Amino acid sequence: MIRADSAFPSKGFAEQFLAVVTSAIPLSGCCFYRVDEGRHVLDHQLLNLSSYWKQRYYHHFWRVDPLHPKRVSDASCRLQVFSRETAEEDLGTLEYFEQFLKPQNTAYQTELYFWLGTRMVAGASLLRSASEGAFTTQNIDFLDKFVVFTERNLLFLNEEEDWTCDGFAEMTPREREIASFIGEAMCNKEIGRRLNIELPTVKTHVSRVLAKAGARSRAEFIKKLRSR
Repeated sequence: MIRADSAFPSKGFAEQFLAVVTSAIPLSGCCFYRVDEGRHVLDHQLLNLSSYWKQRYYHHFWRVDPLHPKRVSDASCRLQVFSRETAEEDLGTLEYFEQFLKPQNTAYQTELYFWLGTRMVAGASLLRSASEGAFTTQNIDFLDKFVVFTERNLLFLNEEEDWTCDGFAEMTPREREIASFIGEAMCNKEIGRRLNIELPTVKTHVSRVLAKAGARSRAEFIKKLRSR
């Protein structure tokens, strides 16, 4: 729920994007997310997906996700297709399919990546069940062109919304990152794991974020974000 800078798409943009995609292609579920400068995924906007599996993803499965932004090195990569067949290439990938996608009745996944210059700023996961079948050549061609179109118009469609909070301007880049994770209701342990920093350091950052936001607790901080 925190707007890091004007390069990030807003919540409203995410909702519009998902509405267009689902009207064009039959999907069992999909989500849109932001990508920060460290290639962490944030602020998932879900459509027909369970928040339970979002938390499971944050807790573990992002580590074995073959489509995670951290595993994309080429700035020209805007689309990847994933299925059971491609999952057999390595054990980590197979775990992602069998223990994360399959329980959600997902047989096929297409991942979209959005770039502004050489920086990835957002992504989207599009899911289909076995009964819906694989993404067709026409689907992929449409999505590839739609991503390019979206990138060209991203800054114009990026409306001013509630991605800020009181005291946000005074926060350091690291504190803004921590604030974003707090907004996702992540615990200190998970934040430390995601950023590869020690728990005492996380606690210090969290305390500073809450103080600058004028919040006495994490719950109050999140409430402030959602009320804007």
